[in-house]
Amino acid sequence: MAVGQEADQSSVIIVDDRSYLRKLVRTRWLDEHDDLVAVLLEYGCDRHPEDTIVVSETVSLLLTGRSLLVESFQPRWDARLLARFVRPHHDTLGLSIPSKMQWVLHTVGRPRIYTAAVAAAVTRLFGVQGTFYRIAGDPARQIDGGCPPYQDRLLPPFHPAEAVELCNELQTKLGNPVAIADINDFGGSIRAVSSRSLPATTLKRVLADNPMGQLRRGTPFILVRAT
Repeated sequence: MAVGQEADQSSVIIVDDRSYLRKLVRTRWLDEHDDLVAVLLEYGCDRHPEDTIVVSETVSLLLTGRSLLVESFQPRWDARLLARFVRPHHDTLGLSIPSKMQWVLHTVGRPRIYTAAVAAAVTRLFGVQGTFYRIAGDPARQIDGGCPPYQDRLLPPFHPAEAVELCNELQTKLGNPVAIADINDFGGSIRAVSSRSLPATTLKRVLADNPMGQLRRGTPFILVRAT
């Protein structure tokens, strides 16, 4: 058993009449100074050759040097104003953090974000939710970071091609298939899979109940095995 891993961190789920073992891997607290391959080797010694190693997107970004400093996106007046109208989901602050809204304005462009904000304000009067994100697109929906424990960093989502490349690189170095997942209590997606991984559609259903939990649980990896 890997150091730092609790004894009872396994569960089984049935998907399409097939059983899948899900084995959480608990780690020490990780930061931008850690190396992703080294950490997976350190904590993944309990894996079987056929296990797909699923890595949270947040940790994948952080440990491969893809995070951005919050201070590089000091919010302007429009970012602060727009952030005030964002309604966070429970403990997920999302774009209510002005620096994240500033990144979205910079990345997506003000015309599109202004249009999304106006449309959201109008449709909200009729009880329609999610208009802002449908118009603003994936960057607005998927930007992470900006709050504890990574309050000093923003974590933009992977470009799909980069995520696939990383999965295959990790597969080569670790000998196991690898997937990168962005799953939370409200849904999510499988960002990419390596060539030998379980299919993304299968993994999404296997992980639909978010067994990895939120970041503070310290379980950024999970081993998935078809049994």
